[in-house]
Amino acid sequence: MSRSPSWILLALILATPCAAQTSAPTSTPPDYPRGRISGYMFGDYYYNLTGNPNHVYDPTGADLGKAYIDAANVPVTQDLNGIQLRRVYFQLDNDLSVKYSTRFRLEADSKSLTSDGKLGVNVKAAYVQGKSIVPRGDGFFGVLTTPTWENPEEFWGYRSLEKTIGDFQGIASSADLGLEMKGFADEKHHIGYTAMIGNGVGQKPETNRYKRFYLALPLRFGDLRVEPYTDYEPVHTNAVGNFDKTTWKIFAGYEFRKMAVGMEALDYVKRQGAAKTQEPAGYSVYARGAITPTLSGVARYDRWYSDRNNGNRIDNILYIAGVDWQPFKDVHVMPNVEGKQYISHGNPAGFPSHNELQARLTFYYRFSRPQSS
Repeated sequence: MSRSPSWILLALILATPCAAQTSAPTSTPPDYPRGRISGYMFGDYYYNLTGNPNHVYDPTGADLGKAYIDAANVPVTQDLNGIQLRRVYFQLDNDLSVKYSTRFRLEADSKSLTSDGKLGVNVKAAYVQGKSIVPRGDGFFGVLTTPTWENPEEFWGYRSLEKTIGDFQGIASSADLGLEMKGFADEKHHIGYTAMIGNGVGQKPETNRYKRFYLALPLRFGDLRVEPYTDYEPVHTNAVGNFDKTTWKIFAGYEFRKMAVGMEALDYVKRQGAAKTQEPAGYSVYARGAITPTLSGVARYDRWYSDRNNGNRIDNILYIAGVDWQPFKDVHVMPNVEGKQYISHGNPAGFPSHNELQARLTFYYRFSRPQSS
């Protein structure tokens, strides 16, 4: 019995180093630089149910008909069908340090072609980001996503089916070369801001000495999102086609438990000196919702006025409806239809003789490689 205390003391001495070895490891800061590769693709098989029934062919037998429904007052070619890649993104994000990061994004689509007719590639984003340049605010420089459609497109959620109304009508580019400040005015991130100065010519080289000024004020309170927006570009010259341009826009959206509704309205003013001011305008309303965990539905209605100051004009209505099936994570199969109806006001020249209706089976998938350690 007298040996028991000695054995207990020996066990405690031997256990002390083991306990020290099992203590919590000391955390270390992440290694820099580190990167992430991501991207997505969407395209479809399409069939033009309604449109211009006249087919025109070149000497090689290629059909010169129009495949896409777009902003132009030119109907698609009836019965034309095929498979198209409407967008491919390849993106590299690189964290240089805890404070600075970069993004480089390439885009390919079926509209931008090389000289020999193959899919073309362009730089969609190339910028450096400085985090917390001011309290709750980041600074950006380079080819940037403009604030014009950024938040409305994110809420719409179906760029794979169609652009938002102003982007579809070509009011402004979704990217521009410039400087930007983005952040929040309050600690709870209810009131945001994005202020940007850009060339105003998208990804193209600058062509004049004037700049475009962008301002968006995204507001978020619970499930409600509202964003007033404006941009302004001063007059260029007295040459035809150079205007003093102002955009006024409002976006609102509300997220319910299994569905969301949104609207966007805009007014685009192009002043022309002694000539009459042009004022295209329009609005868009849409809804999307989950039917089952892997099946959703979406519908949208756009009304567009080509120039509210012109009594002889061609307006249009855009319809979209579809079903979104997600068989696997980040993979979507979407049967959908898109239609465009033309409306005549007064006696406009070149009024289209046919409306447009296109049936599509759209495929969309995302890919991503997580950041390396």
